[in-house]
Amino acid sequence: MFLAETAANAAEHFELLGMSNKFWIVMLVLVLFIVSILTSSYNDDKTKGL
Repeated sequence: MFLAETAANAAEHFELLGMSNKFWIVMLVLVLFIVSILTSSYNDDKTKGL
């Protein structure tokens, strides 16, 4: 269990470019959301409908 606690503590204090982990998780979700919106119009539905 000591190894798991050490890894958890290291993950808590890990920061990339001075930003916290929560910031990067939020930014990743926003980027995925925006990319999904932008790419959804690229594959436009070409069916004739009913």
